[in-house]
Amino acid sequence: MTGLLPPPAWYVALRDLGSRALKHWRQLVLFMLVGGAAGGVTAVLLPSYYESGAAFQAEANPPSQMGGALAGLAAQFGNIQIGPQNTAQFFGDLLRTDAVLGRVVQANVPWRGSSVPLTTVYGLAEKPDGLREFTAAKKLRSAMTVDVNVRTGVVRFAIEARAPELAEAIAETVLVTLNAANIELRRTRAAAERQFTNDRAEHARQELDSAERALTGFYQRNRLVAGSPSLQMVEAKLKRTVDMAQQVYTQLRLQEEQAAVQEVRNTPTISVFDPPLVPVKRSWPKRRTAVLAGCIIGLALGFARILVEW
Repeated sequence: MTGLLPPPAWYVALRDLGSRALKHWRQLVLFMLVGGAAGGVTAVLLPSYYESGAAFQAEANPPSQMGGALAGLAAQFGNIQIGPQNTAQFFGDLLRTDAVLGRVVQANVPWRGSSVPLTTVYGLAEKPDGLREFTAAKKLRSAMTVDVNVRTGVVRFAIEARAPELAEAIAETVLVTLNAANIELRRTRAAAERQFTNDRAEHARQELDSAERALTGFYQRNRLVAGSPSLQMVEAKLKRTVDMAQQVYTQLRLQEEQAAVQEVRNTPTISVFDPPLVPVKRSWPKRRTAVLAGCIIGLALGFARILVEW
């Protein structure tokens, strides 16, 4: 008759640990309660932070009316990218740049009954100018979360700050600054495109004048075109050259006018459908989570003591 195999060592150790835990359950409960109390006190003593944010959808630029050939010329001569630029990902990345955050940290926000720059809120008023703005923008960037939904084009961001009114004011300032920065970028791009199309339109006008002079000279030299097939072929070729030059010139002039309108346009480029609000609850520290984490740590310390005394 074959005897039963002994249980594995890990099973024996776990069984013995369970037995000792039951034996010292009062000690484990005490450790857990002390840990939970310590977590709750820590959560109360830590500074509170509040979160405010917004959700918006970007307005896409209308596609350029220039054809593929002209767009290629624009990229070759002026390094100008023609086409829709204001995508959701573009705005999500723009939110974190110094072009936006560098202006936000210089704006006045409510803090302790007065209106002061954000650099003062961060305790950087005594720093040199360049270092002050750089450090404040870095702190603001770390306090910001951005979520981009590429499929719907919706961008959400949130800001954590030490006071509810401060968080709402920073989020509102971020929206205003984001729109201003994008308008400035759009105007700069439109100015570059207008300059490029102006130069190309002038060149196209000279080519159109040259083609028209060539056709006029042909008619002056050849009075009877209808009776000569070879002259008719030359006439058709010259007319096609004039027609093509006219189309290019007209298209470039239209594009120049569109760029000129875009250059002076100052309408908002984002549609906010979830504006910043004053938060009514803190975002950190979460007291319930702190108490639960303290209980778990206390229980773990209780088991550690049982293992040491084993």
